[in-house]
Amino acid sequence: MRNGGISARIVALLALFCVLLAACGGSNTGSSGGGSSTTPTAQTPISVALVTDIGGLNDRSFNHLAYVGYTKAMNEFHFTRQVIESKNQADYVKNLTLAARSADLVFAVGFLMQNAVDQVAHQFPTKKFAIIDGCAVPAGKQDCESLPNVAPLFFKEQEAGCLVGAIAAQMEVDGKAKISQLRGHNTIGAVGGLPIPPVTRYIAGYKFCAKKVDPSITVVINYSQDFAATDKCKDAALSQINQHNADIIFQVAGGCGVGALDAADQAGVFGIGVDADQNYLHPKSVITSALKKVDVAVYDTISDYAHGKFTNNPPRFDLAHDGVGYGTLSSVVPADAKNKADQLADQIRAGTLAVPENIPS
Repeated sequence: MRNGGISARIVALLALFCVLLAACGGSNTGSSGGGSSTTPTAQTPISVALVTDIGGLNDRSFNHLAYVGYTKAMNEFHFTRQVIESKNQADYVKNLTLAARSADLVFAVGFLMQNAVDQVAHQFPTKKFAIIDGCAVPAGKQDCESLPNVAPLFFKEQEAGCLVGAIAAQMEVDGKAKISQLRGHNTIGAVGGLPIPPVTRYIAGYKFCAKKVDPSITVVINYSQDFAATDKCKDAALSQINQHNADIIFQVAGGCGVGALDAADQAGVFGIGVDADQNYLHPKSVITSALKKVDVAVYDTISDYAHGKFTNNPPRFDLAHDGVGYGTLSSVVPADAKNKADQLADQIRAGTLAVPENIPS
């Protein structure tokens, strides 16, 4: 009887253990099956393509910045990388067409793609397009065409140009007594690529605010007629340095302009970068950079598209909305030059200073 009682108790314990094990198993099964209910709902997949201009991704300027914004969005929204680098202007229509066939949102990087965007956007009315520094312009026309599927992404480059122009001019006012590398001729320069609106807006602000700080300053302006060939911008900068004694050179020529910064460094004078923060190229001679936050514009446009908020009338990226500014300041830049730029920035934000889009005479 004692053995029978023990056996009965063992059987009961085993039965209880099985019930508990089944309960645990049921709990695990329920957890596994219900795990997807705690995962965020997957967003509708998007496809985005980026078409560069002839400067390519390694221009260390606005094509590079566009790719930075594109990459950030790609990592966040998990779309497949589709990047096409244009080798010459004849590639624009072909590359945009190729992109539109495989992507639902296509970025065109650069003013020079305006006609191509207009043509391809008409061919693919259900696809969305965004163009940096431009809009859809019909062939043979000059004015923008408002298309429901094209977002023109414009910047107030003149505001960024103003700030770096003020820094350069105040350094000239301070003179050789404070900055020994200056040549003492109160002359600064700007090397543009092509005289297209984004370039001329930068230079307009540069000259306008330089003259505002010092009305007697001389501003020498040349164009390389190129955005890629560094030797052309280097030659233009050396001409300003050697023939006009310019001692601060503002490059507004994309990848080509790196040559202008190289020339300034080699000549022992100063350079100002453009679009991206280019101080890293020559930390001692690049005193600052005029920033245009193309990466922000690209990322924001993709984010809006992913959330169903694409618009063909986006706001212009300006100083008040942190769309432009100035970059890292070299240690050679005196405090009063920074203060001068910041004072003008405050006036621009407050609406008491309007910087012109056209280069003043």
